[in-house]
Order: sequence, then structure tokens, then C-alpha cells
Amino acid sequence: MINIGARAIRDQQPVNFEFSYTRLLVENYAACREFYTSVLGLEVTFTSEIDDYSELTSDDIKLTLLSRDQFSGHFGSGTDFAFDHKSDSIALSFCVSNVDEAYQYLKTKGVETVSPPWNFADWGVKSALVRDPDGNLIELTQMGDMVGADSNG
Repeated sequence: MINIGARAIRDQQPVNFEFSYTRLLVENYAACREFYTSVLGLEVTFTSEIDDYSELTSDDIKLTLLSRDQFSGHFGSGTDFAFDHKSDSIALSFCVSNVDEAYQYLKTKGVETVSPPWNFADWGVKSALVRDPDGNLIELTQMGDMVGADSNG
């Protein structure tokens, strides 16, 4: 096949993998649900009546929350999971119109901060890092034409 890119790769795969959503396996389900809905403004589209599980959306993006204990219970005790607190192996990125304002707003809500707003002049973005109640890394990103290219503040 001559075509290079996603289409060519899909044509070679026997199974079509279509990204569906991101699931966070959380230790403190109630605090995380409150954070993502009340603080970040995601909409609850489904809540299970039998599990600590919710589906949250923002436009076309879906984030699901599930209790770590229940997740582990679904797959049996023989399955090895590593739920390291603050492992930072994944970050959820949220685009904001003004990263400085978003960062200050989250600080007033008591959200743990990791890195204040920082300019990435080569990329034309400005980003800051915070954590959700379970310690998961959240990136706040302000997109733009060389946002703050002249300084780092």
C-alpha cells in the first residue's frame, strides 16, 4: 500500500479500534465526581445505581469515573493492578481561554497546584498543572499564536 497515515494503518489491521472515552479509576469517587462536575463543569450524563460509576461529558469528549475497588472486583483478585498515587503516567488536558485566570480560580477552590502557568513559546501555548482529588495530573492549556512568547510569566 502506498498511502501513509492513519487510513493505511487501519486497512492493515484485522480489527478496527475506535477510541471511545477515558476512564479514571479513582480511590475517592465522591470527591473526584464533585471536582469534575462542580469545579471543572463537566456534565453528568449517566450515574450507576449499583456501582460508584459516572459518565461525564464536555462537548464530544467523555470521561468516566469508576471506583478502583469496584474495578478490581470486576476482574478478580488474580489480576495485578498498580494504583500508584500521583504516578503522573497520564495527564488530562483541558483547554481554557485564559490559563492564568483558570489557575487562580482552581487555587481558590483548594485544588492542589503542581506548576504555575508557563509559556511554551515554541508551541504557542501556555500551560499550568494541577491535581484532581485523587492526585491525577490535570493540564490547563491556553492555545494561541505564540501566547506569551516574549516572557515566561
